[in-house]
Amino acid sequence: MSDGGGPPRPAFVPASEFAAATGEPFRTGPDVPGVYLFRGARGEVVYVGKARSLRRRVLDHLRARIEKDGTILAQSANVEFVPTANEREALLLEASLVKQYQPPYNVLLKDDRSYPYLAVTVGEEFPRVLLVRRPRRRAGILLFGPYTSAREARSVEALLGDLLQLRRCVRLPAQACLYYHLKVCSAPCIGAIDPAAYRAQVDRAVAILRGNGGPLRPQLEEEMRTAAGREEFERAGLLRDALRGLDALSERQHVIGRGSGRADVLAVAYPLRAESLRVAIGLLHVEDGEVRGTEPHLLQVPADDMPEAGELLRQFLAQYYGGRIEPPERLYIAGPRPEGLDAALEELFAARGVEVQFRPTGRYAALAGLAERLARATVDQVTPGPAPREVLSALQTLLELPTIPNRIEGVDISLFQGYEAVGSLVVFERGAPKKAEYRRFRIRGVPGTNDFAMIAEVVRRRFLRRIAEEEILPDLLLIDGGAGQVASAVAALRELGAADRIPVVGLAKREEELYFPERSVPLTPNPNLPPMLLLRAVRDESHRFAVTYHRTRRRIRLREEFERTPAGVPPSGRPPRPEAPGPDGR
Repeated sequence: MSDGGGPPRPAFVPASEFAAATGEPFRTGPDVPGVYLFRGARGEVVYVGKARSLRRRVLDHLRARIEKDGTILAQSANVEFVPTANEREALLLEASLVKQYQPPYNVLLKDDRSYPYLAVTVGEEFPRVLLVRRPRRRAGILLFGPYTSAREARSVEALLGDLLQLRRCVRLPAQACLYYHLKVCSAPCIGAIDPAAYRAQVDRAVAILRGNGGPLRPQLEEEMRTAAGREEFERAGLLRDALRGLDALSERQHVIGRGSGRADVLAVAYPLRAESLRVAIGLLHVEDGEVRGTEPHLLQVPADDMPEAGELLRQFLAQYYGGRIEPPERLYIAGPRPEGLDAALEELFAARGVEVQFRPTGRYAALAGLAERLARATVDQVTPGPAPREVLSALQTLLELPTIPNRIEGVDISLFQGYEAVGSLVVFERGAPKKAEYRRFRIRGVPGTNDFAMIAEVVRRRFLRRIAEEEILPDLLLIDGGAGQVASAVAALRELGAADRIPVVGLAKREEELYFPERSVPLTPNPNLPPMLLLRAVRDESHRFAVTYHRTRRRIRLREEFERTPAGVPPSGRPPRPEAPGPDGR
């Protein structure tokens, strides 16, 4: 197992070691929000940052738009990415990781500050809504948050107190206080409201904090506009902050939340490109409900084999947890439970009291999503390029081709209700697209929606001249479709006397099945095999190219119909409806 020059790596290793081995430590990253970590040569975290677009932010680092003296880059050997669902989640994760790693070049967020929550004391006779900084799990307390802005949290607290007239005092006073006279408290202390009615108001507050504040939002927006129109800007500002706080509650936070003890969350990501030859594991360490660390790991795989999910997990779990003295209390694994893993789980975790759960629910389902994004970003950080020669050799073996398929051509058809049918042909050389040789075809001799005949026309027109002029022919012709499309392509080649010179195979979309001319049963290999990834890339590119040309033809046709339409008559042929007269009768 090699990757074109590096030593074989039969086991999972940290992604930073792969980055050092490939010599490409600073990759651009995905164009999504998230957190990035610059790591030194020994794997230590040098800097943690967040970004709305990870790709743009890292490029800014590389172009010295952020750090003028290049200190962070000088101390770093590679960069890792942790994509998040939104910017607010990225901010929370950045704060958590900075506190955990204490990077030398992060000057903020190293203190012991924590994000605010809103707590509802449902265990009290007359519950309150209050802001807390370090929430602990206790009976009779409902927690909502966290908030990235204490101002937003306080605004929501004040809004709910005023709107629902909830008590603010720690202890019930003997007589009504000023809040009652200001009509922002229902004064349960003097019995001005009965417990059942007060509890109904508390239930409304809980519903709003759980994100069910839809009916309340239009009322607050209208009140904010009214206050601004009366120049009551302080009141309008309070309502604006409260609306932002309600929006923050609707964006579920997956990085910091309620929880106790230690847990690990992991997910597997297979490659999407044939040149990757890697499988990634995204691992999160969670303590007391807070993400305390991220670890991406990579396994290099051979081009002609791809381990099943059960074998991958067994190998990683044995390597990572086999020698650890203190495993986590719980282990959450994204996805279904694969076959062949029971014995390994029993040996590694059962006797040590570790609870293992697949397809986690609730908050840990969100953390599993974060682990999946981490794994996907890690495996996708391979620089795009041609597929390695071992992938082409594996494809030759898989399809039983006479030669290595250095040149692959893909064909697809695109049409809509029988109109503007077009065909596309794309060319891949040594596993990389060669766009200068792409060709487009307008279907001329096939009426209706006969997809088989259209495939035959495109193949016939493509190779008629190339065979006559003795130009280079493909080592493999890939048809987007099943047995019928393959038979049509072979029939067209047989008319040209080239059926024995150009191997043909079809790739169906739904089940990723391979169809051969002389076989009645399709081949169903592992869709994650590197040779299959290459075939899927050719098929998807031919589909994209065909759909793009089809849409262009439809736009041209609509424009021509519009230009042929007489002035004042819409394309439907009906005269325009007369406009109603204006107030002055004109």
